[in-house]
Amino acid sequence: MILLRKVESYGNVDEFVREAFDLFAVKFESEVVVKPNFLQFEDPMNGCITHPDVVRAVAEVLRENDHDVVIEEGGFYEDSAEKCFREFDLDKIAGCVNINRQRMVEVDVNGKALKKAEMGEIALKAMESPFISLPKMKVHTLAKVTIGIKNNMGFLKKPATFMHFKIHQKLVDLLHILNPSFIIADGIVGGANSESNTVPVNHKVMVAGDNVIEVDAISAHLMGFDPEEIGHIRKAAEEFSIDLSKIEVRGDKPDELRVDYSRNVMGKILGMFGW
Repeated sequence: MILLRKVESYGNVDEFVREAFDLFAVKFESEVVVKPNFLQFEDPMNGCITHPDVVRAVAEVLRENDHDVVIEEGGFYEDSAEKCFREFDLDKIAGCVNINRQRMVEVDVNGKALKKAEMGEIALKAMESPFISLPKMKVHTLAKVTIGIKNNMGFLKKPATFMHFKIHQKLVDLLHILNPSFIIADGIVGGANSESNTVPVNHKVMVAGDNVIEVDAISAHLMGFDPEEIGHIRKAAEEFSIDLSKIEVRGDKPDELRVDYSRNVMGKILGMFGW
């Protein structure tokens, strides 16, 4: 089941977040890891990173329910996450962890394509207890989209170029050990063109759910893609026995909120070869 709403602006995020928490009623431990997408530090209205208002709204609900909140992210550059924590004042409302500066641990993945991976030690907690993923809805040069499933790559040691070959299968392999219990995808301002050099899309949507495959499938559809044609979503649905044609959507109708996100030229070329 998915919750989909048209949300006019980030000033209305709190209402959606509270509705999502009430609908899905996911149980968390005393400390909750929250994983946004802070690929790099920049204006959140550019459509590249999770808007800090989404992170703040989630943290507020968790704190009201007596949870300790830990916001964690790595980002492309060593200090990307720290700049976001500091400049958006997130370090004033929760504990913040820059994964790029954590002790790295080697984890056995034992997947079809990904056998081992080095990741920040906080990933061990995320593997063992429910965590929240707050991805941005945007395109990706290799993976076509980067939403919830790909948001897990933020746990990995940088640069994570080892993920690029057979990226779709490796993302699914990683999902078997890092699977968020609750996902809220930020699509109020989405990102077209590429994952880092985004062109803002004033999409005005938010998607929430307790199954990241379903969230990604509906989000990809909203972005103008066929989820069945996105390798990691299709493979994840197969391996986790999810019927993409039977996802229940609460709230607004997906077809009425669908927008055509474009990919950059290189992404289109790679897409022709099945990437």
